[in-house]
Amino acid sequence: MVRETEPGQKNGYRLSDDEEKLLPTGFLSERPMQRLLILRGQIEELTKHHPQEIRDFFLLAIANVIANGAGNFAFGPEIYRTKPKPDYDVLQHFAQHVGLMILEMERAKIGRNDKVTAQVFLDDARRLDHIPSGLAGVITSPPYPNEKDYTRTTRVESLLLGLLKNRQQLRFVKESLLRSNTRNVFVMDNDSDEVVEFKAIQAVCQKIERKRVELGKTSGFEKLYHKVVAHYFGGMRRHLRALRPKLKPKSPLAYVLGDQLSFLMVPIATAELLGQVAEAEGFKVVGRELWRERVGTKVRHSETNQRTVRVREEILMLQKA
Repeated sequence: MVRETEPGQKNGYRLSDDEEKLLPTGFLSERPMQRLLILRGQIEELTKHHPQEIRDFFLLAIANVIANGAGNFAFGPEIYRTKPKPDYDVLQHFAQHVGLMILEMERAKIGRNDKVTAQVFLDDARRLDHIPSGLAGVITSPPYPNEKDYTRTTRVESLLLGLLKNRQQLRFVKESLLRSNTRNVFVMDNDSDEVVEFKAIQAVCQKIERKRVELGKTSGFEKLYHKVVAHYFGGMRRHLRALRPKLKPKSPLAYVLGDQLSFLMVPIATAELLGQVAEAEGFKVVGRELWRERVGTKVRHSETNQRTVRVREEILMLQKA
């Protein structure tokens, strides 16, 4: 974001040229964006002599305004563009949400929940260099092998809050993520080498590539489909290998994982296959519990001409052996 003063304009704010290039087309109208940038600028100005936590508190409230009102996008579950908003009452939404956040903090204090501590670590899940040892358990839901670009899901907030400023920073973020879609696969990636010996995973990858050839799909993204799957499970193996020495003996783990049909309708039994990988890294598979079933309606290339399909989402339960 840059600040400028034009004739007849005071304290004007706009995205830089590099930031504009990263903003998904149509995801934010001009007038709401101006209101958001002015609000962000004022927060930064008024909190510059206060602790960083104060500034972050208000910026978090802006993120809610962007994703739940001011932006022209929604989730279902993929992010999609909605009808453009010519204007939006950013300040009212912001004030209401700040009030709600303060109320929730007061409730936590009354219930003495404010004594519960939490720590956030910035790390690559395949390395876990900054995660401390002595963990008693893990509950998480990693990405699934599909075509969901998670950086796009949070792109507008990341830009307006100054977390991303150019393509180089976006690439850095993508390179630090588990490979789960074609938009964060890079030439030098080699996570797929970790699962060469897993016949079931290799069979899925080979079936995806055969189907791509049969259907005559030749785009650069489609040619990466089978590689994404191999990189995904290889990356998850690296994650489990890095995690194991940081766990206490017999530590329980729960991973929420969804089966997938994203790549040319070839079934990927995510939890089942990851269970095989986990066993190879010294974990015991305790069980798989059905969490829910999702109904997919945009079904293409189905071998049985299905119009809809039910996809399982399971909890893979592991234990450090």
